Amino acid sequence: MVASAEPQARIQSDIEALCQFERGSASEGEREAARWVASSFKEIGLEPELEDFDFYPDYWNVWGAHMLGSLGAWLLLGRGGRRRRLLGAAVTSFLAASFWGDANARFYWLRRFFPTRPSVNVVAKLSNPQAQRLLVVSAHVDAAHAGLLFQPRILGWAQSRYPKGDMPPALILPFRALTSLAAASVLRAIGLPRIVAKTVALPGVLLSAITAGLMADTRLRSVAPGANDDASGVATVLALARELTANPPKNTEVWFLVTGCEEGIEGGIHAFLEQHHTELEGRRPFFLNLEMLGSGRPVYSQAEGHVTTFQMHPAAVSLLAEVAQEPEFSIVEGVTLPAQTDALAAHHYGFPAITVMSLAPDGKFRHYHWASDTPENIDGASLESCYRYLRRIIQRVDDEGAG
Repeated sequence: MVASAEPQARIQSDIEALCQFERGSASEGEREAARWVASSFKEIGLEPELEDFDFYPDYWNVWGAHMLGSLGAWLLLGRGGRRRRLLGAAVTSFLAASFWGDANARFYWLRRFFPTRPSVNVVAKLSNPQAQRLLVVSAHVDAAHAGLLFQPRILGWAQSRYPKGDMPPALILPFRALTSLAAASVLRAIGLPRIVAKTVALPGVLLSAITAGLMADTRLRSVAPGANDDASGVATVLALARELTANPPKNTEVWFLVTGCEEGIEGGIHAFLEQHHTELEGRRPFFLNLEMLGSGRPVYSQAEGHVTTFQMHPAAVSLLAEVAQEPEFSIVEGVTLPAQTDALAAHHYGFPAITVMSLAPDGKFRHYHWASDTPENIDGASLESCYRYLRRIIQRVDDEGAG
């Protein structure tokens, strides 16, 4: 199946429209963009719902608090009596576990102490009462803050060190910093000499301070335009909604989901899953998430995670791999992401879920979380290739729904 020029042109137009909004997580611009998406669904003939939720999206404050809190606990509680040392061990261990859960979007322990702000998801359902299968096609409407970590030369240098695409999880070093401080605090608590604990803690002290500084830098940066990440995904969701509304799948009900607060570490998808979990169970849901579709060849995430690398659901990986074996999609391959997407949250709930995205020919993320992520830098050929691949995946999901 070959995509016509019309969907591609409309996708590009919608990307430009979305980039008129400054779409920081849980901001008024994010909500305005969500309303624009809802009105676009209405033009298609669907009845979208705006689902409000509350979330604290400023991950730089949360992660910085983990670093500074652990560093402070080690420096202030590592001295003195046994009770102080035990308290230091408890605090640093709690913060290490909390960071692991927060960064992997499994649980939000420390974040719960931060004041939430309102955000919104947009859900539009293409009903099919006879369907044996439910497909959720998703993308996120918010855009990320820039930061020194995402400076193109720095990010490009880091990615060039792993030419085979085996880049480790992006937050493994900050997590190791916290575990280093926790281990040192435990050693002090059980009575080992301070020199031993200080040796163990030294890497954690340095890495925690550096990470806290980088988080402070991100806090001061402006919101990126977000053309590729992820206006391209939202615009493609809308394009698929137009095509599927005109020609509905026979065996599949389709929900189109546009989430908020993804850049705040999966706030919107968690809210959606908590609200609809009972409704989803028993309907054989399949989550197809769209990210950064305008920057190269299509790929799919066979594994992802910020700290721990999680293998995605075998059924999801198998389906996308089978489609990639078709001659038309021979350039598509599975990749391991050093970060994570909304698909991982659905995976944690036990649902088959996977993300389709695009990568530059050299395997790098172009314009990622940077001011240059503008509509002018969208690769039209990439949009077309990704659209055709996604359309074929949906056909395969529908075929399986007949069984």
